[in-house]
Amino acid sequence: MMMSAGLYSIVLEGFLALLLVIAIAYCMRLDGKLKALRNGNARMLEAAKELQNSVIHAQNAVTALRRSADAAGKELQTKIDEARAVASIPMVRDVRDMPIDPYREPPRETAHATARANVDFTLRRRSVL
Repeated sequence: MMMSAGLYSIVLEGFLALLLVIAIAYCMRLDGKLKALRNGNARMLEAAKELQNSVIHAQNAVTALRRSADAAGKELQTKIDEARAVASIPMVRDVRDMPIDPYREPPRETAHATARANVDFTLRRRSVL
């Protein structure tokens, strides 16, 4: 009986040793996956920081574009106002400088010219966003 008890003891210890080896292999595999996860987490944080910097740069660019568009709009409105002022000045020609052509008719104002004179040139602001 002693022999069989010693044999059971050796088989049981061998089985426990096998389970211990399996547990060690599993822990090593788990450690590798955890390291990869930590590295991925660090890369994810770096990517998030880069994204945040890109968003800040984009916001600054949009702000600069809005300022530029406002300045261009103001300049354009000024030029439109100047053009209106110039267009509203009646043109006076000295009749003495004009050649006399008895066969030429004086220019008539057409409907197209009248419609063009009534065009509204005010600058309307559109929102792009």
